[in-house]
Amino acid sequence: MSNSEGESILLQGIRLKKYFPIRTGKVFSKQPQVHAVDGIDFFIKKGEVVGVVGESGCGKTTLGRLVLRLIEPTSGALFFEASRDVVKRYIELNELECSPNAKRDNRLAELRAIEKAYSIFRSGRKNLRKYRKETQIVFQDPNSSLDPRMRIKEIVAEPLKAHRYGKNEQIYERATTLLEDCGLGPQFVNRFPHELSGGQRQRVAIARALAMSPQFVVLDEPTSALDVSVQAQILNLLKKLKNEFNLSFLFISHHLIVVRYMSDRILVMYAGEIVEVGKTEEVFTAPLHPYTIALLSSVPVPDPKTKRERIILQGEVPNLVFPPKGCRFHPRCPYAFEPCGWTSAEVMNAFITVLSSGKYPPMTKLPAILHGTIVDDFTFTIELNGNLSPNDETEIRRSLKMEIKDLGVRALTAVKDIQIDNSKATSIVAVNLHEYKKPKLNQVKGDHSVACHIYTEGGGEIVIAQARKESSLLVSRQT
Repeated sequence: MSNSEGESILLQGIRLKKYFPIRTGKVFSKQPQVHAVDGIDFFIKKGEVVGVVGESGCGKTTLGRLVLRLIEPTSGALFFEASRDVVKRYIELNELECSPNAKRDNRLAELRAIEKAYSIFRSGRKNLRKYRKETQIVFQDPNSSLDPRMRIKEIVAEPLKAHRYGKNEQIYERATTLLEDCGLGPQFVNRFPHELSGGQRQRVAIARALAMSPQFVVLDEPTSALDVSVQAQILNLLKKLKNEFNLSFLFISHHLIVVRYMSDRILVMYAGEIVEVGKTEEVFTAPLHPYTIALLSSVPVPDPKTKRERIILQGEVPNLVFPPKGCRFHPRCPYAFEPCGWTSAEVMNAFITVLSSGKYPPMTKLPAILHGTIVDDFTFTIELNGNLSPNDETEIRRSLKMEIKDLGVRALTAVKDIQIDNSKATSIVAVNLHEYKKPKLNQVKGDHSVACHIYTEGGGEIVIAQARKESSLLVSRQT
């Protein structure tokens, strides 16, 4: 993910990771971990609104909390108003770390020195206190984020007191002004949160977030707990305040229309990773990643005359304790092909089904299957109770192609080679798979980036044309 030289970067995260350990109760055993955020790179410019979208559990809120250091990262660095040269050097060192030719010890020492001097995650108490003044958050549920025992003026004044803004008269004057800026008159200052409506409580939360005049605010689904009419009021208020105070927002939401209205750029997250980044209109009018295309198909269209088929993804959201290899979306992707991430464990069952189904003659004459054995990620064997004829290998290959065509079993596209051993009473079918690769976020056009092998590993013109055709049908008349 890149940015032009003239742009002023406020916040930049490099290879952010957050794993949550699962307590199993077993002594001396390796703790499994949930890969909530896994190697994310992003940046936010001054005065910019960046939207984050994705399914529940994809890591949106975890990313927001990491940015504010409300939770500690597993690894990675976060730079706030850092020199462009410093960040560029840190990225270069991270890329060199994988090279066996460079001196690893010196490289790691320089990486750690940059992190200690500039990364928010390594900041001491004094620097972290300054960072807290510049960054704030508005939580999803105002009921849980406001103290029910405090009056409204005390809630807004609390951060001002914590940072020693001034005398009590100055603090309460500032609190009253902020509440008025957020649409709450003087009659609200002595009320308790339970005396306010949901929209009014969220206005209080926004006023509190702006108390110390921050540069950056995380908005964690700030309107999802409100009804539609109040949502519109809060969104317009946020836009007005953003322009008045020259704020930068990280806007987290599952409501795509709201994100489109608020954001300048969009990050699309799936299973702890960013799969697509681009300007809002580019993402909505020409989505690139198959997941983004499916996600946008769920957006309702207000025109009843517009016909659009919703894309229903097959399979389940992946288990982030054991995330899929390669591209994490590949088990559900309708365009997945050889390098996307299929392993022996995923392909073997589909392969056995083809051999045992008898759907494609003369496959019905094959000997019975005894068992399958996984050798490694890219190899497995099937033992048959009897010998195969010389033509059976050809028929097996033909049946695989028919199964992919008829049922869309994408896992079978990973089969690279089939070898048959008839030297014993039973036959051994050895199946070798194509090696998978992890997709990287690469620029496809302009500032539009995507992490998908279709665009980087020669997915083929037919696949790309098919994806783009569905994309264009999807977004037609969406505005």
